[in-house]
Amino acid sequence: MNEERRGVYPFCAPCTASSVAWRAPDAAGATGIGTRFYGHRDVCESCGSSVRTLYSTFLWIPVAKVGRFRIIPTGGRDYIGRKVVERPVRTVVRREPVITHAELDGDPAYRQAEAHWHDREPGRALPFYQSVLADREQVLAADDPATLRVRLRVAQGLLATANYGRAIAWFELVTPQLIEVFGPNHELTSAATEAVTGARLMVGGPRSEAKLLANIVAVDEQDLDRYDAQLLRDRAALGRALLACGEVADAIRALTRTVDDSTHALGASHPDTVVYRTALVEACDLAEARGRKRDVQAVEAARRMLNVASAPTGT
Repeated sequence: MNEERRGVYPFCAPCTASSVAWRAPDAAGATGIGTRFYGHRDVCESCGSSVRTLYSTFLWIPVAKVGRFRIIPTGGRDYIGRKVVERPVRTVVRREPVITHAELDGDPAYRQAEAHWHDREPGRALPFYQSVLADREQVLAADDPATLRVRLRVAQGLLATANYGRAIAWFELVTPQLIEVFGPNHELTSAATEAVTGARLMVGGPRSEAKLLANIVAVDEQDLDRYDAQLLRDRAALGRALLACGEVADAIRALTRTVDDSTHALGASHPDTVVYRTALVEACDLAEARGRKRDVQAVEAARRMLNVASAPTGT
């Protein structure tokens, strides 16, 4: 963050406050099917961003408005974007958020972790948070508010210690759970969405992210059991990164394996499995909308796995 402007780098504070973190979809390719920006207005004198409208395209013709975004070009066709907030979002939260948790706040290891964190020593705080998380997950659900507090701190600790790939994997798992429990506008949810944006800026874009995560997964597969939670997180993140690169079939295969293994290890109704299933369903829907023959086989295999008897209904 630029401490003087108090925004999310490279956006200034006012542009940050009026927008939310966002991952760009594929641009229109050689077939003209994809998305494209139109317009250029409301140029910010502080950070240089401008508001543009994103449309989905067919044969390069705009067919549907996706939304308005603040864009900063970074060279060539690359850019960094944030979605403009059109109006406050009212949501129904699954249960009343619990910001404090007596058992967690009374844990000496958690207090030690928080002390290191507030002293700006994330490297010393991270092992304590990881230890606390392992204990919490033995007695609390993965999406319990207390568990989510620690999960978020682990993700932030990985980011603060420059472990960007595994930080992205944690943020992508925990953010949907934070939205479900606390709502999209809660400070914990906002902290997660902004942090993963920062991690991606440090990595350098979807292709760099996919390469980094592919290397991490390769190491995981050598060192960890097939059903290890870390391997599941990292492979799911790799699938999402591949999807952002337009490698849809490879993304679906990575997510299919993640869902299959997570269902076996954690159960179909486990909050982590639900996140992975949702990502896979969205990837399949995207592949079917694109209609590319090379994606069909991967989608069919994914749909078969999603429809097995052990999977929950509704997807």
